[in-house]
Amino acid sequence: YFETLEVKLGSRSADFDVVMGDGPLISNYAVKGYLTPLDGYLKQEQWQGKWIDSSVQAGSYDGKLMAAPMDTSTQVLYYNEDLFRQKGVTPPSSDPEKRWTWEQLADAAKQLTYDTNGDGQNDVFGFGFEQVSRAYQLLPLSESLGAKPLDASGLIATGYTNSEASVQAAKFYYDLFHTFKISPKTDQTQEYFKTGKLAMMIGGTWNPKIFADAGLKFGIAPHPYFAGHEAATPTGSWHLGISESSGNKEAAARFIEYVTLGDGAKIWFEKDGSVPAHIDILNSIDQDPKYEQFPNNIYRIASYEAKHTAVARPVTPGYLDWESLFFKTFEDIRNGIEPKKALDGAVAQMDRTLRKYAGQRS
Repeated sequence: YFETLEVKLGSRSADFDVVMGDGPLISNYAVKGYLTPLDGYLKQEQWQGKWIDSSVQAGSYDGKLMAAPMDTSTQVLYYNEDLFRQKGVTPPSSDPEKRWTWEQLADAAKQLTYDTNGDGQNDVFGFGFEQVSRAYQLLPLSESLGAKPLDASGLIATGYTNSEASVQAAKFYYDLFHTFKISPKTDQTQEYFKTGKLAMMIGGTWNPKIFADAGLKFGIAPHPYFAGHEAATPTGSWHLGISESSGNKEAAARFIEYVTLGDGAKIWFEKDGSVPAHIDILNSIDQDPKYEQFPNNIYRIASYEAKHTAVARPVTPGYLDWESLFFKTFEDIRNGIEPKKALDGAVAQMDRTLRKYAGQRS
């Protein structure tokens, strides 16, 4: 989809009017002139205070609203009830105000990592990330410690992606696999959790049905944070913008308003199930009794995170370039490269790659 979209937008095709894009890519489309700023169609008083801040940040570039959020996302901590019970470990609370620290999670995961058949190799592990080495899921580690992945321009990684806090977060990631040895060296994390080989997993809100269908007894808890610091959670999802080549911009704007601010926003949540970016819908989740009980309580947790702890991925026209290098670097760390060495080696390449966007503004 993204490849086709890039071709269509780059050729100034008038085949479509509304562009649906992932939040982190909006700034790239903006600097390339693919999108018409929404400011001339949606007045600030129409949307201000209606969407969560992280979604507004992701949809804005160079002081202009370029795309409106259809929805957002978050990640939660899943845990295997049977494994916790077998090892006598008390599970985490579902209350965001009582969320576990990463230190608590690591301590519990050590107790939940073990050898089941006596061959000297652990075959049940304590913890894993669903999206191994991905920036979306790993950035909250450094962000909980107060780090920013890029500077305010979105074009400099040195001193940010390899800041002291970023290195500390990367060291924790390294420790999961090599020091604590509580995470399996696989990218099939969801399958490990579904089949009872993993006691805890950070994953998306789309998983409860998958795990229930597998007959798994599981619980849901909020995303962890580092002790003494702030909670930070992943966020971001689909946005809608107007193609600069559209011949129907007024109609496109009315559709976008309907889907992101009007009745369409509620319909989209009810039919699709993605976490809403619209604050009124999040507030209705907080008040509706059906979201008090498991597994629907995942939306209560998601609502809290969206309004209080969500941190947008870096707003940069070079997001895909930076993300690709971030992924490669954390794969190296997962495979045993010392974290500071890996990050220090990556930022120079990141800076070179991002430099090509310098001076570009829509």
